[in-house]
Amino acid sequence: MKNYDLVIVGTGVVGLGAAIAAKKLKPKIKILLIDRHQQCTGASIRNFGFITITGLELGIMQKRALRSKEIWLDMCKIAKIPIHHRGLYFLAHHLETLPVLENYLEADQRSNLKLLSLSELEKQNQFLYQTKPHAALYSPDELRIEPRIAIPKITNYLSKIKGIDFLWNQDVIEDLGNALRTPKKTISYDKLFLATGNHLQGLGRDLFLKHKVQNCRLHMLKIKPDQSFKLGGGVMSDLTLMRYPGYQNLDFINAAHRMLKKNYKKEIQNGIHLIAVQCADGSLIIGDSHHYTDHEHLPFESEIIDQQILSLMEKVLGIKNYTVTERWIGHYPSGKDDYFQHFYDRDRVQAVVTTGIGMSTGFAFAEETIERLLN
Repeated sequence: MKNYDLVIVGTGVVGLGAAIAAKKLKPKIKILLIDRHQQCTGASIRNFGFITITGLELGIMQKRALRSKEIWLDMCKIAKIPIHHRGLYFLAHHLETLPVLENYLEADQRSNLKLLSLSELEKQNQFLYQTKPHAALYSPDELRIEPRIAIPKITNYLSKIKGIDFLWNQDVIEDLGNALRTPKKTISYDKLFLATGNHLQGLGRDLFLKHKVQNCRLHMLKIKPDQSFKLGGGVMSDLTLMRYPGYQNLDFINAAHRMLKKNYKKEIQNGIHLIAVQCADGSLIIGDSHHYTDHEHLPFESEIIDQQILSLMEKVLGIKNYTVTERWIGHYPSGKDDYFQHFYDRDRVQAVVTTGIGMSTGFAFAEETIERLLN
């Protein structure tokens, strides 16, 4: 029975982030990462690949996003992960959105944020100017990478580092306190880091139930527009004000919410708010919707929801001619708090990002948790 200094269960952003942080903190540490599948198949490869800063709750959440961005930039360089574009445009097509964005500009202390007028947007991004938004909140801080490429590249990079092993296709059946039992073997450990993501029925299921952690399901699409163009950054729309926490306590948000509920009743019922990012081949990733359950979601997809997302995309981006090339279901764990961190004792921790910003903040959250676990 081989002993490891640290065993990490889960190879998503948080699990990989824990390995990166642990090796940096203690270069001689022996680490094993375990995954129940043949590769990462969960939330970390199903999302937009958008490292978001703007609109996150100011304070610890945004600080974690900024730190995670630093780690992502390091990993992009080391693991040769391409960055597809930088920046975010929040397009305000409704007048009620403008005072909220002006208030946000005052609250967020970053000096590089700008609220672009329509004429300024025309000079900076002629494609987004086409639908004539009243203004656009612009941040240069966001990054977009392709998660289906990035996660395997980081995995491959870590697998070549001395002292880091991977064990695939092994479901952890039981934690014995100083060892993990799988169907084929028992693995002893000194420290245990559970980064089980949206696998709510595995290790820690009693804690997830106690803390009312749910499964959030998302509709995601990939489209290929007939005409080529450069998006120039990630895009969000007015409905973002219904979901992102950084806007919720601002002045004028209630008036904006009333307007959105009046104009987008069906979209809000399905938790839709538009995010669009661009791939290397010019395709766009479009989404998303949000539905919650305490159990596994049924496997049936509603075309009505997809059409609501596509219709919103057409209005916000002005794209009319395109082909849908992929559809898939994303998911993530959702809790009453944004982060789930439970130390069973000084040697064992369960750490999960319980909101839809694991890609944006997971590396920093994992780093903080590892520092506490190993020290």
